[in-house]
Amino acid sequence: MKKVALTILSVCLFCTSWAQELLHLYNGGNVVFEKAITDIDSIHFHNGSSIFSCSNDYRIFNIAVMDSITFSSDTLMASRDIYITYNGNTVSVINPLAASGINITTAGADVTVLSTAGIQDVVYHISGSTGDGSLCITPDKRFTLSLEGVSITNDAGPAIDVLVDKAVTVVLANGSQNHLNDGSGNTKKAALQSKSQLVFNGGGTLTVNGAVRNGIHSDDYVQVNSGNIVVASAVADGIHCDWFIMNGGTVEVTSGDDGIDGDDGFIEVNGGEIVIHSTAADAKAMKCDSTITVNNGTITIYNSGNQSKGMKSGMGTTINGGTIHITSSGTTVLESTTSGNNPSYCSAMVSNGDITVNGGVIDITLPASNGGGRGISADSTVNITGGEVTVTTAGAGAAYTVSGSTKDAYSCSCIKGDLSINLTGGHITCTSTGNGGKGINSKGTITIGEPDANDSLLVINVTTSGAHFTVTSGGGGGWPPGGGGSDYCNPKGIKADGALTVNSGIVTVNCTQNTEGGECLESKTVLTINGSLLTLISNYDDAMNASSQLVINGGTIYAASNNNDGIDCNGQLRINGGFTIASAVKTPEEAFDCDNNTFAITGGVIVGTGPSGNMFSSPTASACTQHSLKYTGASNRDIQIVRNSDNAVILTFHVPTISGGGGGWPGGGGSSNAVLTFSSPELTQGSYTLKYGGTISGGTDFHNYYSGATYSGGSTKTFTVGSSYSITTVQ
Repeated sequence: MKKVALTILSVCLFCTSWAQELLHLYNGGNVVFEKAITDIDSIHFHNGSSIFSCSNDYRIFNIAVMDSITFSSDTLMASRDIYITYNGNTVSVINPLAASGINITTAGADVTVLSTAGIQDVVYHISGSTGDGSLCITPDKRFTLSLEGVSITNDAGPAIDVLVDKAVTVVLANGSQNHLNDGSGNTKKAALQSKSQLVFNGGGTLTVNGAVRNGIHSDDYVQVNSGNIVVASAVADGIHCDWFIMNGGTVEVTSGDDGIDGDDGFIEVNGGEIVIHSTAADAKAMKCDSTITVNNGTITIYNSGNQSKGMKSGMGTTINGGTIHITSSGTTVLESTTSGNNPSYCSAMVSNGDITVNGGVIDITLPASNGGGRGISADSTVNITGGEVTVTTAGAGAAYTVSGSTKDAYSCSCIKGDLSINLTGGHITCTSTGNGGKGINSKGTITIGEPDANDSLLVINVTTSGAHFTVTSGGGGGWPPGGGGSDYCNPKGIKADGALTVNSGIVTVNCTQNTEGGECLESKTVLTINGSLLTLISNYDDAMNASSQLVINGGTIYAASNNNDGIDCNGQLRINGGFTIASAVKTPEEAFDCDNNTFAITGGVIVGTGPSGNMFSSPTASACTQHSLKYTGASNRDIQIVRNSDNAVILTFHVPTISGGGGGWPGGGGSSNAVLTFSSPELTQGSYTLKYGGTISGGTDFHNYYSGATYSGGSTKTFTVGSSYSITTVQ
């Protein structure tokens, strides 16, 4: 329709009254061409362009960027507009400021602009096409480059080169397609190079190819407000600048090295869409030495080079909003250092400082090709206060030689913090399927939830399924020791080398592997539960484990293992409150195992089931202020109900399936009968009735613990709870 309309206008042109002396051509509401009718010989249309042939010159305009033509006797074109039109090996220049200090020279299709005019906001309208040309600008004031359907290829240097640090606004004219390419002879830094900042506006498209180094390079900052920028290829960085701001528009980069490199400055994304394909080893799709901040917009990153990074900041990364998708498919490389081999990982989001997520959507995938990579990894602290975070890793870990006979191993982690991890809000999903893979892993502390907060503010789901693998082989293993056991790299659900504290949240961890090491919740020091709804299910190892002390002050906890302890502590076990169900199903494992260290119960409700005939850690009478019941005659799958002397029900529980054999020591054998441990503030001194073997109907069920149910049939035993806090045993 636009071409037809312009054709009609050209037919009518010379029918216009001679009183209307000037023709005005508009783009984006601005007059981009103004000529006396008497100076126009003809108008032609060819390959989507209009050619205005004048007395001593011609002008070519892309029809896509032409809005309208009007006629009047008034001069409307701004006096600060300069027009440079490429036509193969020649260039047409309209320069109304030649006498004011803007000198434009041409040599073939190479254009050199030197300004000493002292005039701000001069607009250079660039259009046309050349396969052997360039534009080199030396400004003395800020100016605008309006790209209006231009294609420049320069084998000997940048297609466009701004030589002085004066602010440049690059306008991509609405509907225009613009192309800038350099070639093998370019000894400078990019196809589009500027000593000054580059601010992009408009609704057109700019496609850049960097044949030697970068696609776009600025010695200052790059800011994208609108428009579509495509770095289709770059040998080095797609966009390299001192800092980068994205407010709108789209940026798509395919690079051989870094995608967007903010150098010593920062990167800030407030809107728009960024897509980066980075393929080189050790490359960073988005990188800066300062901070990365994402407030809005969409970022999609594919980094496939070994030891490459999706997003990497030197001082910290903050995600406040927006949507981020990262796929990191490279793998780990062992780098040789003075102290020996050191693994360098292909990771999705990395910072030398903190990583903080306050909102937005983050979706990270590390496929099977990525062995050892991290989804989110901070040298300092990972803080997640909100948003939706999903991290999936599938690659297997591996053992390696550090130096000499010293061995170590690396494995994938969905979330990794070297100093600490604080998870206080949002929805977090971590899935790790590779051998040795970990969900949430800290070399320091982990804190989950705010104290006394609503559990629904934080939802965490962690699943691991990869097996452990051998780091060093020993001459025995198992129990009792046999000449030094093997060392393994174990998969973990949530693991802290330091203290692990759970204050609130809905936390679900499933470790489904069929080998040891797959513990759901583990602290190498002190594990404290103050609140939350915790569901921990391990197929093989402990559901919950602490090395020195385990304290439960509150929360609702279900901890079950199919092949090991429900809750295990190598030191003191203290339960001061909350509601806890622990389950172990194979001999010789226990619901609560503290290696016969202090087991103190001072509050809360606990229900534990495990195979009968095992060693069994009993509550320590001198450390308890609450009575406990130990029923050693429970049959497999029995329903147990305990009533007090007032016939009030204080426990209704359906014993889970208990099997005989099992791992650990002594292994094999064992009874399918169960031992049940129960403690509650309602279990006080007095007489009680225990009923078993009946049926149950109605009520609500939380992992075999019933409330409001109706019990019928079965057998009865009576027992008495004395005044001391020693455990009451019923056979």
